[in-house]
Amino acid sequence: MPHYERNIRLILFLILPILGFLLGWSLSQKTTDNHKENPITVNIETPTSVKEQLLDELKPQIKLIKRNNKAKDVDLSIFWETWNLLEENFLHQDRFKVQKQIYGAAQGLVNSLEDPYTVFMTPEETKKFEESISGEFEGVGAEIGMKKGQLVIISPIKGAPAELAGLKSGDAIFKIDGEQTHGLSIEEAVTRIRGPKGEKVVLTILREGEKNPLDITIVRDNIVVKSLEWKMEGDIAVLTVSQFGTELVREFQGAMAEIVLQKPRGMILDLRNNGGGLLDACVKIASEFLDQQVVVRTKGRKFGDSGDIISSRDGTFLDVPLIVLVNQGSASASEIFSGAIQDHKRGVLLGQKTFGKGSVQNVIPLSDGSSLKVTIAEWLTPSGRSIQEKGIDPDEVIERSEDDFDSNNDPVMERALKLIGTDEMKERLSSEAEKEATPEEEHPISTEESGEAQE
Repeated sequence: MPHYERNIRLILFLILPILGFLLGWSLSQKTTDNHKENPITVNIETPTSVKEQLLDELKPQIKLIKRNNKAKDVDLSIFWETWNLLEENFLHQDRFKVQKQIYGAAQGLVNSLEDPYTVFMTPEETKKFEESISGEFEGVGAEIGMKKGQLVIISPIKGAPAELAGLKSGDAIFKIDGEQTHGLSIEEAVTRIRGPKGEKVVLTILREGEKNPLDITIVRDNIVVKSLEWKMEGDIAVLTVSQFGTELVREFQGAMAEIVLQKPRGMILDLRNNGGGLLDACVKIASEFLDQQVVVRTKGRKFGDSGDIISSRDGTFLDVPLIVLVNQGSASASEIFSGAIQDHKRGVLLGQKTFGKGSVQNVIPLSDGSSLKVTIAEWLTPSGRSIQEKGIDPDEVIERSEDDFDSNNDPVMERALKLIGTDEMKERLSSEAEKEATPEEEHPISTEESGEAQE
């Protein structure tokens, strides 16, 4: 073989691997730069149709946003043994659907954690969940939670079919259309209760003070939640916030200009039957009453899941006397707001003990359209008090009886209107501030406290 041919082969042998390496490196850099310029994010507040389109586009790249999916080094022989025995022996083989069994296994794994707010959702359940946080949906209009393993009504939405049919905060849901709810998750119950406008659903509920279960028939309707209503009671501004939703901040800012012109002597913020909503909306409303102070603390197991969330400066109502009304239907963001007002001695809380929903959930999309809603942290008040399952105790407990409801009397509001801005209120706040240490000193957050990991 001529020398020049051997030389050419030798040169190609040395150069081709280098060229291949450079080409691969160049392509990987281009892909990395593209992801930096166009990061892949999934926001659970995105409208459903847009989100479905986004997830479709991301399916080939879903591994970029998934958590670790490597197989665990655990013995799964019992699982496969059970699967195989069912497949070989179960009478009704038509019920044995592989995808359904896989989802059932995932749900069983999640349910073993015994946290009602950590759930696996199938693609259908995920879609309905996304619709529920959009602020408009078809159903009965009620916030549902879990207490001691029992599904309960946190609060019916004002003016919605659930309230009009007679459903009340604290009602335990015993049956849905004749089927018992024992073992149902919150999401499964919501899926059964929600349905097309005009169709009926029968809830069998257990109510304190009633010996027998009550059947309540509700006609589903289109639910549109109005976040804010306000009026002047003499020189007192009374604001009713039904939820901390996406529209609340805009509505509140629109009302502020008119309220300021009225020069109110005090403000009453009614959060009764407010089932919560968005933390961001809660913090923005709190910033109108608190000046660069801690609104809420979060405590989780991972870096970034713990820390203080501070109100902004220059709020509009920093010096206006404030009373907040709460009851057992006040949950989540309502409890965060109330706890901050109470801890900072910024106002007085009247009414009943709140619901006790103080855990933080993150929704993680999975590759087939299903999702995992997992508890990642716990809400703490500025002084370090846990909200989860404990709720917020009002400064003054005032009950509203059935007779009060029937006769449209509101002793809680009446007491608030008498107390607001008086010397009694000022003395109460000043004496509480004097006898207690600062929140951070009195209730330090212990790293040994166990915390649980929103609509």
